[in-house]
Amino acid sequence: MPLPPADRLPRLIGLLNDRTIRLAVTGLSGSGKTVFIASLVHNLLSAVGQPARLPFLRAAAERRILATRLGSPKSKTIAQFPVWRTIAALAAEPARWPASTTDLRRADLLLRFAPTGFLSRAARGTAELSLEILDYPGEWLLDLPLLGQSYRDWSRATLERAWRGARAPLARDWLDFLGRHPADSVGDPEVARRAHSLYRVFLEACQTHEQLTLLQPGRFLNPGQIADPSLLWFCPMPFAVGAHAREGSMAALMEGRFEAYKQVVVQPFFMQLARGVDRQIVLVDVLRALNAGQEAFADQRLAFETILAAFRFGRRSFLRVLFGARIDRVLFAATKADHVPALQRDHLEALMANLVTVPTLRAAAAHARVAATALASIRCTEDGTDVIDGRKVDVVIGLPEGGERRIRFFPGIVPVTPPPEGFWGERFTEFPVFQPPRIERAGGDGVPHINLDRVLDFLLGDALA
Repeated sequence: MPLPPADRLPRLIGLLNDRTIRLAVTGLSGSGKTVFIASLVHNLLSAVGQPARLPFLRAAAERRILATRLGSPKSKTIAQFPVWRTIAALAAEPARWPASTTDLRRADLLLRFAPTGFLSRAARGTAELSLEILDYPGEWLLDLPLLGQSYRDWSRATLERAWRGARAPLARDWLDFLGRHPADSVGDPEVARRAHSLYRVFLEACQTHEQLTLLQPGRFLNPGQIADPSLLWFCPMPFAVGAHAREGSMAALMEGRFEAYKQVVVQPFFMQLARGVDRQIVLVDVLRALNAGQEAFADQRLAFETILAAFRFGRRSFLRVLFGARIDRVLFAATKADHVPALQRDHLEALMANLVTVPTLRAAAAHARVAATALASIRCTEDGTDVIDGRKVDVVIGLPEGGERRIRFFPGIVPVTPPPEGFWGERFTEFPVFQPPRIERAGGDGVPHINLDRVLDFLLGDALA
């Protein structure tokens, strides 16, 4: 039976006010994705009682967020983000940092709010935002560019990097093994498995000792749940000029596994990640790259430019909702902003913007809104001053993890553009790991942060209007 005219307007308004935002939290290993999601969820759950914690999220500052709650699981194939276990780690005595992401996970948050639209105000209605947050190991991002590469091209690019710079001494055992088992030798599965193992050790050493970033395939470092581990038993191989993978050869065996890995592991993940994602935040530990040196810094920049080339950007529209939404808002955030004093945070933000110039221009050309910022999802320090060589300098004050006394830490001067050659004469600064502040498990006061409210307003502000 059709609705009476008097009932149609509230029904229509209700349909218009049911909004869903799917947010992909992107970042390489150690960039702070788990901590970001925990702080986001905890602070939004606390936004009704403590809106002052999010002063630059307009809906919170205007007290239009009426209720927030965690949503029930909507997917049987994606594990739920462990919200309460993560919060429990931060509420422990002493507080501890939560474990890193090891597989694809999802958090669902429902926000009921008072909209500002004319029709909604006229009907005295409320609206609901369903926020779906996707979290996954940062290493997996490195596999997305493989979808557009052949085994031969990927091998060539990977070997060129392995033969020079900090990678060269770390690759010696693996490359020596390949020298004894060349591409045209018989394709022995046990030899292939041994070559894979040596290559994986090489990647781990690059990540651990040199803090390099562009390390592929990403699942060699963080496999997650893979039913058939033999899909991973391959590695790059050198090809002679003009040569092809001969049937039955080692190169043919490796190439077959490379293609199977893309088809069975990478492609499904990419489709799951890309389907319906509306907003994206890209977390980058710029300070760690500065500390690691020139090669690590350049490697991180190249990795992000390579990864982000795989994402689709563009203005959200009704047709895109029906036929494959594109990401219409992208935020690049330099993490650990609490490791530098207030005056240096503007430098950190400017450096972040410079580092992502290429993907920013590409996203803007597709009519996506793009911004860069400096962020501390959980603030562990406070600002202060100290005297060094007779000069007063700005520092941060915090408790090192496992320490008993707070320290005054001077991080040096953060450059606003990618540093020139002369900058790298010495390592930048060894950053301590600061103890996180202990939070209340039940919420209430939220989590201290730097710029999380600005981040949320950029990513969600229009949906909460």
